[in-house]
Amino acid sequence: MKPIIMSLLISCLLFAPTVIYAQGQEYRPGGDEYSSTWSRFYNGDHEPELDDPLIEAGEKMTLVICEAVNNKDMRFRRYAISALGYIGDKRALPTLENILKSKDEIYYFRGDALQAIYQIDKILGKKYALEFWKEHEYLEMLRKAIEKDAKWLTEPTEE
Repeated sequence: MKPIIMSLLISCLLFAPTVIYAQGQEYRPGGDEYSSTWSRFYNGDHEPELDDPLIEAGEKMTLVICEAVNNKDMRFRRYAISALGYIGDKRALPTLENILKSKDEIYYFRGDALQAIYQIDKILGKKYALEFWKEHEYLEMLRKAIEKDAKWLTEPTEE
């Protein structure tokens, strides 16, 4: 199971309800060059694959995804944050760190950012897991998984 899906399931089961298909703005930064990628992302209808167009586009999408996820009302924001982790580009770290550190962010966005940071830089992810775990049960659950280097944190599923 993809880490974002595992993360979503755990947060849905253990904590306040999470609306996966929340209404929101469809931010599409980057102009025409990224138009088809954003269209495939927002028009996806199979939840486990929503982040696939962004991941497939690779590092060229990093900065435009970062620009999009800076908007708290972004539709499918969790999947875009997850895509940053799978892309693995260190340029995403400042954006992910801002989300994780912001007390104004909802806990599951903070957790998604922590998981993405861990995917990009395991040492930094472990440091942040130890720093933020007391702020919410979801972050504590992630800390425990990060300490164990749980495979579901980094390995996509075969679909």
